[in-house]
Amino acid sequence: MCKVIIVGAFIGVLTQQVPEFEILLPLMQLLTKTSQYQIYGITLSSNQPLPILTPASTTTTTDIKVHLTEGNLSNSDKRVHTKGWYQKPKVDGIYYCLSLGGIKEKLDVEIAPDGKQIWINWVNLPIAEVTAMLIGCIIGTALRLQGKICLHSSVIKVDNCAIAIIGAKGAGKSTTAAALAKQGYPILADDIAVLTDCGDSFLVQPGYPRLRLWKSAVNQLYGDEKELSRVFSQTDKHFLELNQDKVSAWGFHNQPLPLAAIYVLGERQQSASAPSIETIIPQMGVMQLITHRYPQSLQLERDMFLRELAILGRLAEIVPMRHLHRGDNLAELGKICDVILEGE
Repeated sequence: MCKVIIVGAFIGVLTQQVPEFEILLPLMQLLTKTSQYQIYGITLSSNQPLPILTPASTTTTTDIKVHLTEGNLSNSDKRVHTKGWYQKPKVDGIYYCLSLGGIKEKLDVEIAPDGKQIWINWVNLPIAEVTAMLIGCIIGTALRLQGKICLHSSVIKVDNCAIAIIGAKGAGKSTTAAALAKQGYPILADDIAVLTDCGDSFLVQPGYPRLRLWKSAVNQLYGDEKELSRVFSQTDKHFLELNQDKVSAWGFHNQPLPLAAIYVLGERQQSASAPSIETIIPQMGVMQLITHRYPQSLQLERDMFLRELAILGRLAEIVPMRHLHRGDNLAELGKICDVILEGE
């Protein structure tokens, strides 16, 4: 950011002395302009360019402002620095904070009480990994503070509707969605399903054009993982880029869709002879939705929690929910896809 300020000041001096230098004014404006992106049905602005995300097609009102600052090790706490989520009271309310890191790497996050501003400071991390963290639990926290319903889910497009697959971490949400994407069903969102309440229905907002997959799933469904970038350097999960041409397999759908069904992935069953589905009644469905809100680390204030609970109860009444029973065998993914598609 300092470089941008220096360039702007330098150009300002020159334009006063050399009128012809005004040709560089558009460059100055470009350098000092924040970047805007579309994700989860909102517009996010950042003071630095962010990889992975889809740039906004037009300049519009910002829903979340992200302030990025990269530090250096000499100015940071060199002690082992792992704290997790915590709350920080300030004059204007409770800020939701995240602190992660070790001897060399560090990442600190503050989210405003209304979820409309995010501050991220980091040391010795590539911007791609900072962005990957941002579009996961960080933005999920901000959106829930804004009153939006967020589920830990992967979502696919089937017959102009959205099918959500929810489950705990490692349950196989992205892998199941990837198996369907390989068959030509576009991905609408991965990791987070952000829902818009339309009264008698719910829309799922599009995420970003990538899918997060473990190495084993990549090898089973896609091929060699070596050509794919890692989500985080310390994990074996990779980003699979999705096409946006809406024609080829591994596609991404960039428009909201009505939610037609929710499939819940429980624990894999070693004894399962074949994948099957079981209807979940609304009373049990709302418990599943509460369990799979994203992120679970966020504890909302009482009024916001009660409002969210009421919406989740109506969601369970409106949208069919089914428990997906399956074994622990990647070779069975084709049969799992068939069961899901037959249910629609």
